Amino acid sequence: MTSRLAFAAICIALLVTSECARFKRQNDEDETEEKSVEELCENRPPDEYFRLTTDGDCRDVVRCTKSGLKQISCPSGLAFDIDRQTCDWKAKVQNCNRLEKPRKVLPNLKTDEPICPDGKLSCGNGECINKDLFCNDTPDCKDGSDENSCSVETDPNRAPDCDQSQCQLPDCFCSADGTRIPGSIEPNQVPQMITLTFNGAINIDNIDLYEEIFNGQRQNPNGCQIKGTFFMNHKYTNYSAVQDLHRRGHEIAVFSLTHRDDPKYWTSGSYDDWLAEMAGGRLIIERFANISDGSIIGVRAPYLRVGGNKQFEMMADQFFVYDASITASLSRVPIWPYTLYFRMPHKCNGNAQNCPSKSHPVWEIVMNELDRRDDPSFDESLPGCHMVDSCSNIQSGDQFGRLLRHNFNRHFNSNRAPLGESNRNFRDHIKFQLLKYF
Repeated sequence: MTSRLAFAAICIALLVTSECARFKRQNDEDETEEKSVEELCENRPPDEYFRLTTDGDCRDVVRCTKSGLKQISCPSGLAFDIDRQTCDWKAKVQNCNRLEKPRKVLPNLKTDEPICPDGKLSCGNGECINKDLFCNDTPDCKDGSDENSCSVETDPNRAPDCDQSQCQLPDCFCSADGTRIPGSIEPNQVPQMITLTFNGAINIDNIDLYEEIFNGQRQNPNGCQIKGTFFMNHKYTNYSAVQDLHRRGHEIAVFSLTHRDDPKYWTSGSYDDWLAEMAGGRLIIERFANISDGSIIGVRAPYLRVGGNKQFEMMADQFFVYDASITASLSRVPIWPYTLYFRMPHKCNGNAQNCPSKSHPVWEIVMNELDRRDDPSFDESLPGCHMVDSCSNIQSGDQFGRLLRHNFNRHFNSNRAPLGESNRNFRDHIKFQLLKYF
């Protein structure tokens, strides 16, 4: 007779359908409880992976699909981190004894009949508190549920939908889906802008490359030389080189002070963390690179880990004009930059889902993902890549050239939203294609 553990193993190994619709799981008291696929997947996000058992090597997890449970296994030597929802070295994964991410108590924001007086909303336990106390980073409900539903779509105090009658250039711009051209200009009258941005320290490892790209011989159609934006962090930076880049007309922006390698530090950073990292980083750049014209007005978050409302509250208080950290998923028509007075016109893509939900007087220079397919008319769909050097399938200069040309045409032949060329590191064969392209 098949044992309970063997039965569970069969369920893990298969895409669970009606033949394996129920299984038995052992709980902490060594008693068995029967769970159906429907019960397991009830109120569970479709992109959340979880375990069916804590036995084994911590590699196997499943997620809910329309046809049942679908399994993935981390490669040998790795384990699945339930909290981070990704494979990592086994020594770094500390939650192999847990089946799933902790379930948070959610507030009762949608009920058939109002259960709280006007101006108040219900916590998960039925307690009523003022609406403006929700999503303020301080638990005011006894069960803490007022801080557990704070995404761009669910925050009760979220920014309103775009209202073009209340949003006028040059201080504000929005559109329902983010694809409208500012000023309602016809596409054939819009110049195709390309933004060249570089992240990280500026020093002997890359300054020669910047000299090659910005050698004074490459010009825009109006005769002006091309320029770049350098999002820089303090560590390992040569400030004499920064001063020279600024003197030559390039934009200097902030990529943080410490560039700490813990992504959670940025995603969950406090107001003071972001203040020290970005405003503090700007002060150091201004002093050591002798930049005194107030031109450092842009921010990019390390690892593109956006810090939610706290990051943007800090930016508004410190007079940063724009952020360039939020990515938009690959789509047929790219997204134009927008202001965050109104709700984001696209889904919060990546960044640990911590995009700003409230209204902020800050521009978002959105990063449209690149289509990395070799032949878009033939190849199967692939997820986009937000930076040139994150297009992991690009292995040769010719591939890189095709990627640049295809994505240029994709923007140029639609709404001509700015095409962002964001880079961190270059392999030599790709570097030369970039130099040839420009």
